[in-house]
Amino acid sequence: MLQRLQCATRRWAECKRLPTLCTSWHRRHGGLVDLHELDPRSFLIVEVKRDRPGVLGEILELFTRSAINMTHIESRFKSFARDGPSFHIDFEGSLKDAQVQELMKAIKGLPGVYDVLPETPREVPWFPMNIRELDLTVDTLDGGTELINEDHPGFNDPAYRERRFEIVSLAKAYKHGEKLPRVRYTEQETATWQAVYERLGSLHDKWACREYRSYSTSLPLYDLCRQPDEGEMLPQMEKYCGYAVNNIPQLGDISDFLQQRTGFTLRPISGLLSARDFLNALAFRVFYSTQYIRHHGNPFYTPEPDICHELLGHVPLFANPAFADFSQEIGLASLAATDEDVAKLAAVYWFTVEFGLLREGEDVKAFGAGVLSSFGEMEWACADVPSQECREMGSMKEQLKPILRPLDPWEASKQEYPITTYQPVMFCAESLEDAEFRIAQFCDSLTRPFFPQYDPLTQTIRVTKAIRRATRHSTVELQRQKQMEFFEKGKSREN
Repeated sequence: MLQRLQCATRRWAECKRLPTLCTSWHRRHGGLVDLHELDPRSFLIVEVKRDRPGVLGEILELFTRSAINMTHIESRFKSFARDGPSFHIDFEGSLKDAQVQELMKAIKGLPGVYDVLPETPREVPWFPMNIRELDLTVDTLDGGTELINEDHPGFNDPAYRERRFEIVSLAKAYKHGEKLPRVRYTEQETATWQAVYERLGSLHDKWACREYRSYSTSLPLYDLCRQPDEGEMLPQMEKYCGYAVNNIPQLGDISDFLQQRTGFTLRPISGLLSARDFLNALAFRVFYSTQYIRHHGNPFYTPEPDICHELLGHVPLFANPAFADFSQEIGLASLAATDEDVAKLAAVYWFTVEFGLLREGEDVKAFGAGVLSSFGEMEWACADVPSQECREMGSMKEQLKPILRPLDPWEASKQEYPITTYQPVMFCAESLEDAEFRIAQFCDSLTRPFFPQYDPLTQTIRVTKAIRRATRHSTVELQRQKQMEFFEKGKSREN
């Protein structure tokens, strides 16, 4: 068993299928509202006999005169049938609208137009269209408590398991719009937090990226004599979020702070989510965070994400605009993506948000949460020569240091990675802005069923094509079985 501050962070990155419930609705003011009814999209195919200059312009002119907004258009040719193109057109409005009916008649009357065919919306994998639909994400891969494996320090501690059940019950009961549940942490839990907090402090000053040091918890509590630089965010996080060596911050206070900084918010979760559910939430600038803490018997090891990993690894950088933007970019790309593309995005997330590195001059610094929340991972990833003790803790006796490659999301999306050892291969960006640019390029290269836009005013996803979401099915039992297999693989590697 690895004796290190490790999270087998986001085992969901291995899980490629879509879980849970079945719905196309969300609640508003006590009633049910169909989002497609509020903002409908329709799909037409316009068949043209001959390819001639100006035919598309004539069709566009009719859309303009009808005051109907076109959201997507593409042209296709049918070999051997005729030499004219087919225009596939998506637009705002319903085929039942009188205005749309008149438009269709006008297009069909154009010289050279062979036919105008209204089409049914394309079916796509289910995805949340409004932030309220994140309430459907209640099933987790570990069930909250049931699959704490035998290697978990709290597995044989009934009091710990009961306490964990109490905390995850708060997350399961939470609904969007409610105040985030507050946890009264015990003295024992706070002592566990303090042990982790103090041990990571000096290492953050040494190996965390500049953006983390400016937005995190490393000053002045780690160095009471040093005054914070102008522009450092820590004094505000201490003042508004409750970060302290002897206090575990509350999600609600942090969420309020982040929302004012970058628009990100936190949402409690009872355990590990699938890759699809976790990434989908990022599209709404929502980060799922656990509230329970690792077992006090070994404060420097956890086989799963806990509040130390979330708050000391992830949260500080969500106050950075570049980091927040590329996190949302990955989330938007995951909406209705194929299982294959979700797996690729999960791998990119793993090698950036979880285990990302960047360069500051000649030095390698950490910005991934899995590195920042682990003293062993930080030394392994950032030290010029990781110690023998460090390598042994991470099951890396035969490898002196990680293989560092320039950040290439296309390569990262295909790179295999372990979840029970240190990372043998890691990717290093030139800066957070460089990572944001490269990830945006990668996401744009994926074949998407539509291009999503997030409307922060209504907290709704707007789409460019007429689509119909498939029924949402629960595959949580399959997901749990996969996670059990991960634990078994981890134990066999350690043996």
